[in-house]
Amino acid sequence: MNLKLKSYLTILIFLITGMLIMGIAQLFKTPDWLNSAFIILTLFIIINIATAIFFNLKSEIKTFWGFKKIYLLPIGLLAGGLIAVSPTLVGLLAGISHFRELKFDNTITLSSVVVTLAIVAWEELWFRGIFLNYCNRNLSAINISIVIGLLFMLIHLLNPEINLLKTGPTLFFAGAFLTIVYFYFKTIWLPIGLHFGNNYLTIQSTIDKHWLLGNEGYFDAIILAILFLVFVKLTHNKTNEKKIGL
Repeated sequence: MNLKLKSYLTILIFLITGMLIMGIAQLFKTPDWLNSAFIILTLFIIINIATAIFFNLKSEIKTFWGFKKIYLLPIGLLAGGLIAVSPTLVGLLAGISHFRELKFDNTITLSSVVVTLAIVAWEELWFRGIFLNYCNRNLSAINISIVIGLLFMLIHLLNPEINLLKTGPTLFFAGAFLTIVYFYFKTIWLPIGLHFGNNYLTIQSTIDKHWLLGNEGYFDAIILAILFLVFVKLTHNKTNEKKIGL
């Protein structure tokens, strides 16, 4: 089998595996004190470790999961939060909304932080799992990022209420951006931080339905597209430097 095709099939298999994991987790009857997110996270960790052993990715899992780069987690959290609130900030600066109209969606508590972090972590291990490092042997990081972006967007079609015309671009560039960042910085911690900051820091305002700055507006997609293209350029430059060095 063609190695590139094998890599594409690997991505698809792990996408389906993630869906099965979520289905299996629903079969467990968990006590009130145990959120199902922790079961799903545990299953994804097991699957990723098994994958690292099967594909001989022990050095990759040490590099990409190592605690040496965990300092990127809070950096990602701040950056992800900034991305999340950027439409609101633009709305304030443009005079479209007013500060007194803003309302934070989340009350910050230890339990909400831990549960959200668990959810974000298993989502990252699903789409940014160690299997991507195997695929990277035959596919470029840019290629993989685009594929993951497309799959991340398409899997949301399982939600019958989703409007892909509105949310599709944001979902695509979010998946692609987090994936290329994963490869560029060689760590899972930054994508987890970015994802957590973006999900946790949400603000309600009178412009929630605005076509550009609202919850399903295109401003987020534009920001993520710019960031993705910046890292495409940086990744391309880094690849060329390595070739020259060789």
